[in-house]
Amino acid sequence: MSKSMTQGNAAKLILLFSLPIMAGNFLQQLYNTADSIIVGRFVSQSALASVGTCAPLTMLFIALAIGFSTGGSIIVSQYFGAQKLEDMRKSVATSLIMIFLIGFVLSVVGVATSRILLRDLLAVPESALEEAVTYMTIYCCGLVFQFTYNSVAAVLRSLGDSKATLYFLLISSVINIVLDLVLIINFNLGVAGAALATIFSQFVSAVVSLFYMFKKYEMLRFAKGEFRMDKEKLIMITKTGIVTTVQQCVVSMGHILIQRVINSFGTDLMTAVTAAGRVENYVLIPIFGFQAGMSTFTAQNVGAKQTDRVIEGYKRTLVMVVICCAAVVALIMVAAKPLIGIFGVEGRAMELGIQYLRCLTPFFVLFGFYMCTAALLQGSGDVFYAMLCTMFSLFLRIVLTYLLAYNTPLEYTAIWWAQATGWFLCSGMAFVRFKLGTWKKKALI
Repeated sequence: MSKSMTQGNAAKLILLFSLPIMAGNFLQQLYNTADSIIVGRFVSQSALASVGTCAPLTMLFIALAIGFSTGGSIIVSQYFGAQKLEDMRKSVATSLIMIFLIGFVLSVVGVATSRILLRDLLAVPESALEEAVTYMTIYCCGLVFQFTYNSVAAVLRSLGDSKATLYFLLISSVINIVLDLVLIINFNLGVAGAALATIFSQFVSAVVSLFYMFKKYEMLRFAKGEFRMDKEKLIMITKTGIVTTVQQCVVSMGHILIQRVINSFGTDLMTAVTAAGRVENYVLIPIFGFQAGMSTFTAQNVGAKQTDRVIEGYKRTLVMVVICCAAVVALIMVAAKPLIGIFGVEGRAMELGIQYLRCLTPFFVLFGFYMCTAALLQGSGDVFYAMLCTMFSLFLRIVLTYLLAYNTPLEYTAIWWAQATGWFLCSGMAFVRFKLGTWKKKALI
């Protein structure tokens, strides 16, 4: 059943909504980690660097999927909160079709341009280029499945159903890990095996999620001729989706520029950042879980004209975010060395990975504060300002990275110090907007 978040204990509703998303994110990170461990230990350390250097590009494609899916989910959530179910159905159909088409086009474009992007945009060293191209080309074949799954998951979360995505990711994770072991160890397919395992698991997620949505939700079973794009809803979703997508893409392009700096310091740093990034992603699990909960809670309650309830939920969520982040950060600070070592990393790369984690990880408490506040702004419809916060922060991070990495004794450490500085900026900007209350007048319906 769909779950309204407009009544009941705010903290409890947000927590119960967020926990399945966290569990799902944990499973996703678990199979990403397994992917990296298997590549690092059973292929080579250079193969791990090759897969890792593709991350900014894969993040760019994921950003597009999440951006347009978020645009649709905000509209669906607000219609659901206002109990305008016919408009909600039209929004769901329009969102699903639009995002599928975007995913298909990007699959084709990604396959055609993988080498150019890696060689010219990311400046991947020759020693890692061929394996990186192999991984990226195969990965792009599955973008249409990735986009389809993200669009369905966003619709389900809009209706208050966050548990379903946990089940989908559980199935996907098991398939991915099993195929990794079989294709890499038994068939010696190397990075190609890792990419094939990923796209097959994405295909299964897309199929299972579609079947679940149409099977469980009678109101989303479309009769012949009903499952089509609605012009009015397409315009609304596009306006909202473009803003969130631009934000996501700007962030991803920023990561590409930062990856160029990482690549310029050699494969040891590439390997270190890949391994540390996998560990770092576990800190993001509670952050992104509560972000999704806060965004949906805000959208439904703004649709129901209950802004005071949004503020109550925001305050409770901040407390939960800080507690969770502090606990995970403490664990990673203590166990940095064995966590990096899991990936088969050693020597200079091991030292750099530990340094990265111990310098940057404590600042994730601040990042959690920002993401919670940004979720409130996005859920209310104030998506443009949320984008501005991210863009200004990223601009500062890129400028500081390039200035400090090549012109000061900080060198490569400028990469993480600049990131922490950017988080301070966006946190301040978002909190000021919240306090001014401008977001209360940004409802989209």
